[in-house]
Amino acid sequence: MRKNVLENVRSHIEREGLLTSGDTIVVGLSGGNDSTALLHILWSLNQHYPYGWTLHAVHLNHGFRGEEAREDARCAEALCRRLGVAFHLFERNVPAYMEETGMGAQEASRAIRYELYRQVAQRHGAGKVALGHHADDQVETILFRLLRGTRLHGLTGMPQRRWLEEGKIELVRPLLSTSRSDLERYCRENGLAPREDSSNRSRKYKRNLLRLDVMPLLEQVNERYREHILSLSDAVRQDEAYLQRESERRLEQVVTRRKPDAVTVDIDKFQTCDVALQRRMITLILSYLSRQTEWSSQHVEAVLHMIEGNRPSAELHLPEQVTVQRMYGQVCFRSDGRHRQIHGFRYPLVVPGTTLIAESGTRIHTVIRESPVDWAQLPDNAVVFDADRLPGPLFVRSRTPGDRFTPFGAEHAKKLKELLIDAKVPLAWRDKLPLVVSGEELIWVPGVRRSATAPVDDQTRRVLYMEVEFGEDWREVLL
Repeated sequence: MRKNVLENVRSHIEREGLLTSGDTIVVGLSGGNDSTALLHILWSLNQHYPYGWTLHAVHLNHGFRGEEAREDARCAEALCRRLGVAFHLFERNVPAYMEETGMGAQEASRAIRYELYRQVAQRHGAGKVALGHHADDQVETILFRLLRGTRLHGLTGMPQRRWLEEGKIELVRPLLSTSRSDLERYCRENGLAPREDSSNRSRKYKRNLLRLDVMPLLEQVNERYREHILSLSDAVRQDEAYLQRESERRLEQVVTRRKPDAVTVDIDKFQTCDVALQRRMITLILSYLSRQTEWSSQHVEAVLHMIEGNRPSAELHLPEQVTVQRMYGQVCFRSDGRHRQIHGFRYPLVVPGTTLIAESGTRIHTVIRESPVDWAQLPDNAVVFDADRLPGPLFVRSRTPGDRFTPFGAEHAKKLKELLIDAKVPLAWRDKLPLVVSGEELIWVPGVRRSATAPVDDQTRRVLYMEVEFGEDWREVLL
């Protein structure tokens, strides 16, 4: 069975082109059955075939389960040590993040995990993030979407691959054709001792209720129900791919204005499209404006009903702080951007030169100087640092959970969130604000404060000069 699982996963990876020789791969490792099997399978394939993969395992202690979670981390680290795989342990206060964002437990945990995968991938030059979702997870996802309310797109299930960071980091799921029972058998036959998260048995989570109670009943109706659902999903995926391409093409024809937080469409042009395309165009717009990519059919139908209505003006409030307004011949979709931070940005800072941050509409100009600083000539939107005392490579990124900052002249670090509140930066703008980091240390919040790191003094030989260029919208907020 061990050989069968390995060969099946290998065939799936190569047939779909999920991983290629020489890849650096970040592997999500909870320590449970699925992720433990995934890590060991990738490690085993790397031993038996000349793939030359470099593996990095990422484990997150969510701050929910105390000693049980700490033991999960110890076991995950022990496995990585045994396999010779780099292990990256993170601890985050997910309950506090839930309070800050209004997310549920599973939603907040997932958001933080995916951000950590992206960060580790960037730090180590990984182009792939591999997760342990398997065939039973796929069936569960499709059923859950169906019961919650979905259209054809929801029946396609989780994609085998998608961009975590466009053009740079791809998320892949190598086990989607492998069953849970095969992975459990694989772990037993290879002497692996995965941990079981006690929260997986709690029926307070609806997905657990579906997995523990509903799916066993479906098996009594037809023991091959999983196979049939996956077959349906494959067929729907092919049809949906065509309809999606056509919807994207037609959407470009009906949009009259597009901004990061707003999209406006012409009603007359919109209604010339078939209703099957209209629904998909609405979903495309809603997904563009929020981190939520799986909008229920109820939300889509509510927007469609408003567009089809006779009232010249109307307003609809949706989850994710999205508002849809009908204004005579146009419909405007707006988002305050509150929940978009987890889909952040991170770019190397060009020194010397200019870095464009498209997500926030800003530019940061840098230059290295060897002459003394004329403090009287330093503009409000510029800072200087001792270039030789900075702690690491320079990047510009969006804020992340737990960011802290020691302002210049202060003795103690402060939460970035508190700093932005004190500076009266509007909530809707905080995830767009570009932050400059050196290594992993936050050194400049443009338009707000610089840190106490690497000050310019009499011993300075090279000065790093940085100047931020904000768009007009930002000037109203910060300058």
